[in-house]
Amino acid sequence: MQAGLRMNAQASRQVPEELHGSAIDWASIHVFASIVNRCEDAIISATIDGLVLTWNNSAERIFGYTASEMVGQPLARLLRGDDEQHLNEHLARLRRGEHIGCYETVRHSKSGEQIPVCVTCSPVCDISNQVIGLSEIVREVPSSEQVGRVERINERLRAMGRLASRIAHEINNPLTAITNLLFLIQRDCLTAESAQYLSLAQGEIARIATISAHSLGIYRYSSQPGLCAVMGIVDEAIIQCRDKIETAGIMVRRDYHPVSMISFHRDELHHVMLNVVKNALDAMPSGGALHLRIRGRRDWVSGRNGVLITVGDTGKGMTPETRARLFEPFFSTKDATRTGLGLWSCAHIIAKYGGRILVKSNESGTVVAMFLPS
Repeated sequence: MQAGLRMNAQASRQVPEELHGSAIDWASIHVFASIVNRCEDAIISATIDGLVLTWNNSAERIFGYTASEMVGQPLARLLRGDDEQHLNEHLARLRRGEHIGCYETVRHSKSGEQIPVCVTCSPVCDISNQVIGLSEIVREVPSSEQVGRVERINERLRAMGRLASRIAHEINNPLTAITNLLFLIQRDCLTAESAQYLSLAQGEIARIATISAHSLGIYRYSSQPGLCAVMGIVDEAIIQCRDKIETAGIMVRRDYHPVSMISFHRDELHHVMLNVVKNALDAMPSGGALHLRIRGRRDWVSGRNGVLITVGDTGKGMTPETRARLFEPFFSTKDATRTGLGLWSCAHIIAKYGGRILVKSNESGTVVAMFLPS
């Protein structure tokens, strides 16, 4: 099973005997595990005595405990005071086969933070309709502070849109001048290395011009995106970051398998890869290893074929709090000059093409996996 839905030895002993050694459709279970792990709500299963059996990714995000820390542990670990007595009452009702409708309560995270949640609890029965466990769906209840934060984010996004239009209008003239100057330089005799740098500069200037026109609403991407060679665009991002890689002493390790071209607007794919690579490099200011992996894959959820791009670093990793807000606009753990829009825009672009972006992080580093459909 996928991480987050695994059982340890203690929990597996709680599984009814009739399930041990039975014929199991593991493909269906894998699909089910994928769906559960991608749900925004915490989905938890437990024995009828309240020992956790499964713990999905959203449960990790909300409560801060990993699956290995919670599987086999009592649900009461998330409770305090009178709430533990309420849990015992609910367990008694579940043993009688009663369904417990949605109710609001407070759970406690690993850090001790109080988290307002809405919980729905149901009994789990075996093939003979005997209650053998329970399932919980836990949804965070937005606080007034969170609602206010969303409103502030939306207002900032509107202001950023207005500002982007003004900036785009102002930079059109200097962009034209720079483009003409680069064209004149191209007529001189250049070394092969200088010609390569000039070509990269011209490509980036053209990309800025496209972004500028798009911000003004003058230009619209064609209805049909073009075919993109993923490996070339990933390597372009590495070339653009070469100075930073060499200064920090970072090793770049490529593991590319031949893959088909994907249907994507090239500038948008370049934007995604450059942001993800830069974030990985920022996590390793004193050196480390940047791992780049490209594979052909079939998405278990949608069934579509595509390309899986994985970017891994050996930095210090992210805290659970940072992971929870990773794709939130204007959120950044870096200096005040950063906008905090990089990963938010990457997630938006990838979702537009029916892809997915997932992030795993611990004290050994961070891995960003991007599935892009063919």
